[in-house]
Amino acid sequence: MGYIDTLIQNCNAAKLAVPCREFILKDLAELDRISQAVYIIEQLEGDITAAYQDFSQYKKKKERKCVKLNSPSNTMYVGSSTTGVKKQLQQHVGDGYHGTDALHLKHWFKGNYQITIKVYDEPKDVIQIIQDDISDSLKPAFGEQGSNK
Repeated sequence: MGYIDTLIQNCNAAKLAVPCREFILKDLAELDRISQAVYIIEQLEGDITAAYQDFSQYKKKKERKCVKLNSPSNTMYVGSSTTGVKKQLQQHVGDGYHGTDALHLKHWFKGNYQITIKVYDEPKDVIQIIQDDISDSLKPAFGEQGSNK
């Protein structure tokens, strides 16, 4: 099977995929046994334009490597992992290595946010398509579409 055929097959699988579990994250320990999922970080209150500007200013300081700026949105970020969701979310929360592309929320964000976890039992290429579809739909303020690392 060629590349395009595989891509079409993966897109069809992504269209049919439903999460086997979906929940609002309360504690990072909930992710201990979850290796692959899509996650959505949403700003719950406050001015989304001010939050966008705050991140932009923080990014300019270059204290930590930060994700790409898009445009203000209640959806801050859409991501996925196929190797361990907890480690990636530690980065976004701000408890990770300074040189990793992430939101580093605790270093600049003063509001409340929510993280929704969508666990899928699908191959990594299908999960990436699901992530890109959710991102395209929600238009997150930060981050970019593209392959998992």
